[in-house]
Amino acid sequence: MNLSCNNGEWASAFFDSATAAEEAAAEAEHTLPRYADHTYHDFSTYIKDGGRIEKHKKSDRNFPARLHAILSDEQYSHIIAWMPHGRAWKVLNKKLLVEEVIPEFFGQSKFASFTRQLSGWGFKRLHQTGPDVGCYYHECFLRGHPRLTVLM
Repeated sequence: MNLSCNNGEWASAFFDSATAAEEAAAEAEHTLPRYADHTYHDFSTYIKDGGRIEKHKKSDRNFPARLHAILSDEQYSHIIAWMPHGRAWKVLNKKLLVEEVIPEFFGQSKFASFTRQLSGWGFKRLHQTGPDVGCYYHECFLRGHPRLTVLM
């Protein structure tokens, strides 16, 4: 093969194959199944098993502690509620959450800000099918165990 500067065929062949490779990679990216890591460690018996929880100065007023209090209050159970197993929770009425709950407890009024906070504190959302689809969870955020939020 002649690779001289006067022979433009090699350049054309090179760029055509590079473009084809880029297109194939882009196509493969769109066809790959979505993967979410939902590895789960059970903290439900952490305290009973001798795990230590040191109370921090603001731990009862931080985002997870306030969210746990809201979920534990029957007054909001038509808006946001625990799943029956107590390891995940779900927004039942997004409109009321944005209008009533978020401004009162978190000093903001946008659902996007609320979900960014969830992400920042390590909450994950379940995207697969089944009864828990759309639910949020965190290993240290369990119904009946508000003290575990200190571990978040």
